[in-house]
Amino acid sequence: MNVHQLKIAIAKFKNANVSILKDDAMRAKAQKLQAKQKGFTLLELLVVITLLATLSTAALVAYDGAGENARDASAATAVNTLEGSLRNYRSIVGEYPEQFDNLANVDGVLTAGAGAMQLMSTETRDFFGQLTFAQAETVTATASTTAAAIFSSLREAGLEELQSVQSTTTWNDGFVPNLAMNESYPEVSANPGSEIEFTDTGAMEFDDAAIGTAGAAISIVPSGGNGTDGCEVNFATAVDITDDFNGNSTSDNAVLNLISDGLDSEGCDLVVALGIGKEVPGATLGNAVEIAQVPTVGTNNINPRDNYARAIALFQVGHDADDDGTITADEILGRARLIAVVGPEGRTIDQIAADATASTNDD
Repeated sequence: MNVHQLKIAIAKFKNANVSILKDDAMRAKAQKLQAKQKGFTLLELLVVITLLATLSTAALVAYDGAGENARDASAATAVNTLEGSLRNYRSIVGEYPEQFDNLANVDGVLTAGAGAMQLMSTETRDFFGQLTFAQAETVTATASTTAAAIFSSLREAGLEELQSVQSTTTWNDGFVPNLAMNESYPEVSANPGSEIEFTDTGAMEFDDAAIGTAGAAISIVPSGGNGTDGCEVNFATAVDITDDFNGNSTSDNAVLNLISDGLDSEGCDLVVALGIGKEVPGATLGNAVEIAQVPTVGTNNINPRDNYARAIALFQVGHDADDDGTITADEILGRARLIAVVGPEGRTIDQIAADATASTNDD
């Protein structure tokens, strides 16, 4: 280090904010040196250089923490804005836009790392699950009364088409998870995404064709009922809805009760969970209200480079009114209703905002 560099270092040191130093003795020494008017001794110059290095490290640590907080703060803002946009759209247009993302593989296969399961983080798979339909329940002529009622409830709310992939969908290296469900996404190596459609005849189709023999699935928030009767949907064969994508079961409805007080903590509710993906704005074009864009909702735990990072809209479709642990056709709502928008980990706006300030409060 030459004389000129030393002068620059000393000037930087004298203007540095030494209050961020947590060591009392070091902070006092730095303040004393900053106040010195005459030249420094060689020893003092070494101390100055050491303090500059310490200050640089402290600043980087502080910046890193601020970055983490900013991601959750940004996510809370995005979730809040999207919920307002959806409710505003519904109040003016009379229904919600279509083309939301189905988080489940349309074929219902839950193999880890396959199709939609490859897109989602562990936190997302730990919060959301799926409702499965047998093939016969998706065909107009033989559809069960309950399945037809669910399709009608979603259709009446405007949710006629959902973007979806299957377990055999694969992508090229470096694909973007937030775009992967779109049928025109170019980075697909096999079986691109397409649309689930709830037809006006009461059927369910995928890619303009009848559902295959494996049946079909749509994404939900698991519900555990009251812990005794469980929670299931009454098809020809009752289907349990207590498990998340990773196979973990819930024994109550506490998660949904936290999201909405209108859902009893010991109740049984069918809540469909749909990602607010890339295609939603396009579905609003030409309407009285247009949603310009949907933001990425990356958080401290979810990096959009690696995992699906969109806000998730929760629509209540059914409620077990007689508390017997089974949702029947007459307990399906005539029109699905939006109860909340949450982050990709299932956190509410309040939870995301609280986490955004947790690091700061701990300092």
